[in-house]
Amino acid sequence: MRPFIVFCILILITTLACVGGEVSTRAEPNSPTEEAVTSSASNPTEDLVTPTGTSSPENVIYVDTLEQEVYPFVQNGKCSFAEAIMAANTEKQFDSCNTGILGQSVIELMPGQYIFTQVDQSPPIYEWLISVTDVGTALPPIVYPVTIHGNGATLTRDENSEPFRFFELMVNSTLTMNNITIQNGDVQDDWGGAIYSMNASIKLDNTHFINNHSDNGGAIYFTLGKIDITNSKFINNTTTGNGGALFIDSSRSTIQSTHFEGNESDGNGGGLYAYFATIVIKDGFFIKNRVTGNGNGNWGGGMHTNHVNLTITESQFYQNEAPRNGGAVGVINPILAGIDPEEDPLLQQIQDAPIISDMLTSIPGFQATLEAHPSGIYVEFNEDIQIHNNCFANNATHDPLDPNWTSGIHASAAVADGNYWGHPSGPSGRGPGSGESVGKNKVTFAPFLTEAPAFCDPALAEIK
Repeated sequence: MRPFIVFCILILITTLACVGGEVSTRAEPNSPTEEAVTSSASNPTEDLVTPTGTSSPENVIYVDTLEQEVYPFVQNGKCSFAEAIMAANTEKQFDSCNTGILGQSVIELMPGQYIFTQVDQSPPIYEWLISVTDVGTALPPIVYPVTIHGNGATLTRDENSEPFRFFELMVNSTLTMNNITIQNGDVQDDWGGAIYSMNASIKLDNTHFINNHSDNGGAIYFTLGKIDITNSKFINNTTTGNGGALFIDSSRSTIQSTHFEGNESDGNGGGLYAYFATIVIKDGFFIKNRVTGNGNGNWGGGMHTNHVNLTITESQFYQNEAPRNGGAVGVINPILAGIDPEEDPLLQQIQDAPIISDMLTSIPGFQATLEAHPSGIYVEFNEDIQIHNNCFANNATHDPLDPNWTSGIHASAAVADGNYWGHPSGPSGRGPGSGESVGKNKVTFAPFLTEAPAFCDPALAEIK
């Protein structure tokens, strides 16, 4: 049984608080901390006006100041970003903010640059919602599903400020966010430089993460949920651990038309690291990401995956670097490769654990909650690697004894035919040509493409 199971059981115990709950149900204060938060809300204003001069729908909350405000909020006739999140979390009015509707709130940001200088101080909305992070967050946690329309806004942590990220997602919440830039988050040895999410869901579109830093997941650390990313960018994010830009654990994800550039990891996965996950990447662009060699990492300058169900199509990998294995892509799939015996499905492992077995029989709906979990890992996870119709060129590995021996792909087991390897002769390494090198394990590379697909950058797709 993999070590992850112990961690997973702890998370499942946390989810029991939400089994059978409805996010649209109005929450009434029932604890001292909840009452403390509610008491800080102002009396409702009679005519909240939107920027267009028309009455706003109750669920739409307009942020009309760029200033950071922290709890306890000052009544100044403005709706700050933090107050808007608190309104969405509580369905109560804070200053001039609309109340929002639990699970249906939409926050509209005022365009401009939001500069954050301190950590959020708001008390927990509910006592059972406890942060598991060590470093604070600039904004109140996301408790219920919420949509944030950035409208071109930029969130920036002042470089002279104490360490913090911007968002933490609590159990069973969902963050949908678009048209926003998030930069300079830094949590030092904690995880998730811009966003930390456990047992929640994220949908990102046209969202840019720039120059964020952490110990794992330079921009985002995401575990036990579903994360979908489209039309976004991860640029110059760094980590001393794994996943220079993005760390995905025990989850499923679709990443489409997204750009990873200049991200760095001292561990594995310069751009992306995934563990026990189902990942689909289409129209991805990975350039100049690298594993630095300053730590224990040797794998996957562009991306590294371990125990994954991975599909990559119509994507480009250029000038990514790793010390030894997989300059562009490194894959470890021991079950698929026949190195390790296949384990029972995770749901079966959970059911076999005595403490969880008791829960399955005593808590109504508990098994149904697992089976419907957004991560899909309890009933749907399997190992498979499909890498087709992609371009690989000018990636590198730096082993002094055998440089570039797996500059393109190194994998325990992968089906990677139908790709262009930077030269018409095909891949080097196990292959017959002089293009990117294919690892010396179970990688199927033939037939290969003899010319780059039309979507590949002609200035980057040929071996230099």
